[in-house]
Amino acid sequence: MRFGDFMLTTKITLLLSVLIFSVPTLAADNHTKTYDVIIVGGGIAGLTAAFYLDDYDLLLLEKEQQAGGRATSGQYKGLYYAKGAEYLGTPEGPLKEIISKFSLRLREIPAPADVILSEGKMYFGDYGKAQLLVKKSSASELNRFARQTLTVYEKYDDIPDLELSKELKRLDDITASQWFQENHFSPIYSEIYNVTFRGLFGAGSDEISALSAIPEIAFDFEGFEEIDEENTLAEEFANSTNSTEMYSFDRGIAEIPLALANHLGNRLRTGTTVVEVKREEDIFAVTGIQTDGSRRTYLAESVILATPSPITLKLAENILSDEQRKLLKSVNYAPYITIALFSEEPIFNTGFDLAVPDGLIFTDIYDATWISRHYHEKSRNHETSITLIYAAPFSYKDKSLLNMTDKELMKRVLTELDTLLPGSSNRVKDFNITRHPYAYPVMTPGSYQRMTRLHAITGEGLFFAGDYMIYPTFEAAASSGQLAAERVKDWLED
Repeated sequence: MRFGDFMLTTKITLLLSVLIFSVPTLAADNHTKTYDVIIVGGGIAGLTAAFYLDDYDLLLLEKEQQAGGRATSGQYKGLYYAKGAEYLGTPEGPLKEIISKFSLRLREIPAPADVILSEGKMYFGDYGKAQLLVKKSSASELNRFARQTLTVYEKYDDIPDLELSKELKRLDDITASQWFQENHFSPIYSEIYNVTFRGLFGAGSDEISALSAIPEIAFDFEGFEEIDEENTLAEEFANSTNSTEMYSFDRGIAEIPLALANHLGNRLRTGTTVVEVKREEDIFAVTGIQTDGSRRTYLAESVILATPSPITLKLAENILSDEQRKLLKSVNYAPYITIALFSEEPIFNTGFDLAVPDGLIFTDIYDATWISRHYHEKSRNHETSITLIYAAPFSYKDKSLLNMTDKELMKRVLTELDTLLPGSSNRVKDFNITRHPYAYPVMTPGSYQRMTRLHAITGEGLFFAGDYMIYPTFEAAASSGQLAAERVKDWLED
């Protein structure tokens, strides 16, 4: 080798060495840009966090091809139907601000929105539920039940503002079933609300904390005035307004995440499955796999994990504290499945949501065209009807629901549906099934103590968002995203 060649080779070797050792370990994939914040998870929690961090340099990574999480919609012959979350209460906080920001057209669900089926008879709306409770107990007991619920609810606040007094801590330590029993309420109360709890929590009243049950029950009794006798209910029902305080949109709840996703533009990367979150000094590295199989690492000063707690634990286990890992592991999840039944003749169309008797594989039957038929004449004349079935486990510990094949599930659902609404199975022309393995973070006893502590020890650039942080509803998930965003701002500005 000539001397000139030797010198050239040496220079190249030295240059390569400098390049190799000068690149930070976390930027091994040559993505040297450092974002202010990376958000993992494009459900409503992650999207809301991004909304409140709009002025920052952010990136949101979502594994599915469409953001929205459980708030997605399907379409069949020009009609939309929910594949997950169905409706909202009166929008407040972040959801109210988002709806206003993007001028989304909110639709109040027409009455009767809630219908209860008991012993072959349908009871409509809040007054119908009250009539059923009085029929199975008494007017005085209904008054006592409402009074007891609202008294506790006055002391309740959402995490992280909730102050766990001795009374509230005790309610968090016992089950809803124990609360029903110690107050000597008639079995009808537990029976009706057990279906409600399965639909909201994926667990029965003997599995969830009494404190988590109170807000859901209290929703039914807002503005409640005590009644003197059963006949009073009939008079109040006749004089009541048709306001349901339940809302959705023409294309379902999915309109909210779609608006947020469109606003994010190229700051949202769908089709990216995050597999690891690491930290080196003050920088986080988030590694994801694209749909084409390529692997990329992104850097950020802070990270929001807006994913179910088992996913959060898996992604960041090596940078979590022992206490964080323990708390995240304590969150149990239950699945649910939505089954859309397509027919030419309606299967159920006398209300929006029919709550069925306890003991069936499903908890609710929805008329997916209820809103569109009320607001759009074209839908009223449509030759297609869509009925939604919400299947939930009897216990969060039972995962057999997810293991059922489509054929097994449909056979069970249609058989039970025929017992309630005879002839339904003969009307079904087609169906669509959507499975949600991490549908409900179950509010087992001690959940509020766990959430309070998890909020207290979360920070240092790594933040959590999701309904397991506050309460298992769409609204609470959005609030958790807003809260995570505010904590990120404080972190970046310090």
